[in-house]
Amino acid sequence: MRSSDPETKRALVTGAASGIGTAFAARLAQRGHSLWLVDKDGERLATVTRDLEARQGVDIVPIVADLRRETDQDAVVDVIAQLPALDLLVNNAGFGEPGGFHGIPPENHVGMLQVHVMAPVRFSRAAVPAMITRRKGAIINVCSLMQYVRVPGNTMYGATKAFLQVFSHQLRLDVRQHGIEVQALIPGYTRSGFGNTEAYRNSPRAGIPSVLWQSAEDVVDASLHQLGSGRLRCVPGRLNRLTEFFLRHGLFSPRLLRRWIA
Repeated sequence: MRSSDPETKRALVTGAASGIGTAFAARLAQRGHSLWLVDKDGERLATVTRDLEARQGVDIVPIVADLRRETDQDAVVDVIAQLPALDLLVNNAGFGEPGGFHGIPPENHVGMLQVHVMAPVRFSRAAVPAMITRRKGAIINVCSLMQYVRVPGNTMYGATKAFLQVFSHQLRLDVRQHGIEVQALIPGYTRSGFGNTEAYRNSPRAGIPSVLWQSAEDVVDASLHQLGSGRLRCVPGRLNRLTEFFLRHGLFSPRLLRRWIA
């Protein structure tokens, strides 16, 4: 089916050139969705696009955009507004920057606000009206277990991901009566390209126990399996669900958190 076919499902995924975003793109392509894939890394995005088009034969539109910039967000908003309607919006783009709040350049804090807060809000606002008209659609906001963690060096990442979960909860209250589902996806440590940056070059992530890690594919499978249930929070994996319960209720000691968190 082509994207002009009204029966073709349409999805837009941000941060689609690696990790969880690429896994979402692959799974949705397998389901026959036409895809709009957003990432700042144009070369890797082109590779993902060519691979999925060759293997799945679906329509894919790559959009090179750095969501730290409002002008690039504007371009994505325009794309969403021009589409007949999205069946699924996945706000996945994100990045981390370990270190004390005072030691990180102010523009990097603002960039994280743009990627984790402003872009999901703006893209959701652009997508929801058409979803309401059709009385169908879903939004997945990729949050993190780190939103519950109170340790040094997690100021902006934890705070912005906490916002994203609260935003998901409040948005769900507004739109579920119109047939729209909102999911807050809350993964733990995921094998992806997240930590493959200069900021994490000296991070102790290599010492994190392997049992705490999941593949990006497992995270996405859990998310899509739950989609349609109407449940807000999706925490992939039994161990992560137990960890999330302990974190949410403050049952881990600060010493243990400082040892495991990187």
